[in-house]
Amino acid sequence: MSRDGLRRLLGGCAVAGSVLFTVAWLVAWSVQDDYSPRREDISALAALDAQHAWIMIAGIVALGLGLLALGLGLVNAIHDGASATVGSVLLVLAGLDFVAAGLARNDCSSELQACKERVDSGDVSWHHNVHDLLGVAVFLLLVIAPLVLARAFRADSRWSDLRRYSLVTGALTFALLLVVFAEAFEGWNGLLQRVLLAVPLLWIAVLGTRLARASTQARPLREVS
Repeated sequence: MSRDGLRRLLGGCAVAGSVLFTVAWLVAWSVQDDYSPRREDISALAALDAQHAWIMIAGIVALGLGLLALGLGLVNAIHDGASATVGSVLLVLAGLDFVAAGLARNDCSSELQACKERVDSGDVSWHHNVHDLLGVAVFLLLVIAPLVLARAFRADSRWSDLRRYSLVTGALTFALLLVVFAEAFEGWNGLLQRVLLAVPLLWIAVLGTRLARASTQARPLREVS
């Protein structure tokens, strides 16, 4: 397979990962008897007590693999050394985090009072705690990666129009992350998490589409000091 062909494949995988993740939580929600997407987060659909957890697990892993594909596809695809490399590595790390989070499942729905009491008392498994830590890490990576790649995009004519969009994505993701962590709107964390995730998911799909279409023959706009 040619380099362009491989990049088209990896870009398509990035788009597919975002789409499959979204479809997964919608389907998993529809087959869960007692679940509130307004109150409960997406991880609850993959928890040990979820009725059809495999659906959401598959969606989380698919998103992780899509991010991994995007990170690998961007290697040497942008004409800016350091920023492009760091941004690609951050996406790969985010992808690995998502895959690990899909396998290290919560014990229960953390937004429900009974589960919160278990967490507060330490009566949860190691993988419940690992999942939550990975969740924090992956959101931080999805804040930093767009900001780093925005700097790389300004040096390449194929990507320069996505620079401002990437800056806005990183800043908006960070602002929404603060709102979610602050629990400023009690009982609405599930909806807020979905809004938070929608911002980087769309960005991932846009970058995947651009990667699939980008020509390796384009020249950089200028050198970056």
